[in-house]
Amino acid sequence: EGVGTVMDKSTRNNIQRATQSARRLLEEAYQEQLEGTYDILLDGSVAERAGSHLSDQRMLIREKLVAAVGHKRSTGLSAKEAVDAYLREAAFTTLNRFVALKMLEARDLVQECISKGEDSIGFKEFTALAPGLVAVEDKGYRLYIETLFDEIGQEVKVLFDRRDVASLLWPDRQALLELLGVLNAPELASVWAEDETIGWVYQYFNGDEERTQMRAESQAPRNSRELAVRNQFFTPRYVVQFLTDNTLGRTWYEMMQGETKLAHLDYLVRRPNEVFLADGEFAPESEKDDSELSQEELLQQTVHVPFRAKKDPRDLRILDPACGSGHFLLY
Repeated sequence: EGVGTVMDKSTRNNIQRATQSARRLLEEAYQEQLEGTYDILLDGSVAERAGSHLSDQRMLIREKLVAAVGHKRSTGLSAKEAVDAYLREAAFTTLNRFVALKMLEARDLVQECISKGEDSIGFKEFTALAPGLVAVEDKGYRLYIETLFDEIGQEVKVLFDRRDVASLLWPDRQALLELLGVLNAPELASVWAEDETIGWVYQYFNGDEERTQMRAESQAPRNSRELAVRNQFFTPRYVVQFLTDNTLGRTWYEMMQGETKLAHLDYLVRRPNEVFLADGEFAPESEKDDSELSQEELLQQTVHVPFRAKKDPRDLRILDPACGSGHFLLY
């Protein structure tokens, strides 16, 4: 195992293109629904009353959508900005959930559910248990995926909680097929087993043009979203490994006095002559003047490592102050 696969530039470019394409198609699909079904226009104007074409269920969804946009306006956004922000969050939430399912599939943590769309093994088993679903508009595929969200959401609440207002909308059939086409493209097949993929999706959701425009319009970030978008840089795997190996890894290595098979620690910085001190033992005072030694000679000097009491690894506490997609945490 050892060092994880380094994502090359062309692979990252594939993820970037796919992410931007998925964002566009989801935002367009949701915009059509907001305007055509729920009378919430892109300029921010909202019809006072819902159209008579809405079922009771959609009437309830509309109320929640209007409240969600209203809540965004209460934070100081204009009517148009509030609708834009909702569209962006709805697309972001949908995309991240489908990406997460692809990654869970790759790890055999869920049955095949989206890799072959409605021909996926998991969905076929689901419909076999409920044959009446053939009468439903999409044969129950949305119900199946949302059942998965609910099941996984018991453990991963934040991402899969369907009570989140950002998940009120669902892509129409054409948009869903296009989204599955983007995610199931052959050139992305290798990325789903990689821990860093979701981090790159997070970063690439916000396009370079968007970042450039923000910087052109204002020297400093004007709100929390701009702060995040303008300063969002996903940490590549080798940097994650180097930093983690020499902090958490070093702590564990010293606790185990250099005898550990728990982690690979490929990037751990070790001196050739490390001496681990026992409890209560102190390093002897050196009488040598090492100021004249070369770098190579200094490196060969004996280094005394202070005693570090062993701990159950579950009792180690680590702070990641800007965890984003959790790349350090995963490693």
